[in-house]
Amino acid sequence: MTKQEARRFAAQQRAALDLSAVGAGMAKVLFALPAWQNADTVLCFAALPDEPDTAAILRRALAAGKRLLLPRVLSQTEMDWVEITALTQLVPGHFGIAEPPAELPPTDPAALPGRLLALVPCMAAGQDGTRLGRGGGYYDRFLAHYTGEKLLLCPAALVLPVLPRERWDIPFLPQEILTEKGLLP
Repeated sequence: MTKQEARRFAAQQRAALDLSAVGAGMAKVLFALPAWQNADTVLCFAALPDEPDTAAILRRALAAGKRLLLPRVLSQTEMDWVEITALTQLVPGHFGIAEPPAELPPTDPAALPGRLLALVPCMAAGQDGTRLGRGGGYYDRFLAHYTGEKLLLCPAALVLPVLPRERWDIPFLPQEILTEKGLLP
């Protein structure tokens, strides 16, 4: 299976999922994890309609007093991270993704004190930790230099036996894959 075929398959499978319920299940699992409880800063994303809903995660991070950073697309190859203090700050950005507005300054996650937790989206994941993204490479470029804790948010139905992987794809450990049913073993 090629990446393009895998993305088509994942899109078809996602269409049959209740992504609001999947997102709520992921949030419930996440909030019980030490990685979440110990994080001072959470890097997350505002979900697209075909992704597990992250609104509960974003709200809980702000309510808990954690720093919350969201990506902002700068070009066809670059994104930066921006701290927000309220979800009302988000505006429609590239690809229809809610993101921080241009007037907010970027934040370098590596320069922040305390523990970081990055919550990363995917189209699907392999049981070996392979992440299938949308094909832009934004998260692979970010993850190549990121040293904090990370979790891949993937619906259980889209954890597949095997996925194609390129040399530039940044893998996750299987136990870093978070589904609505828990972490993979």
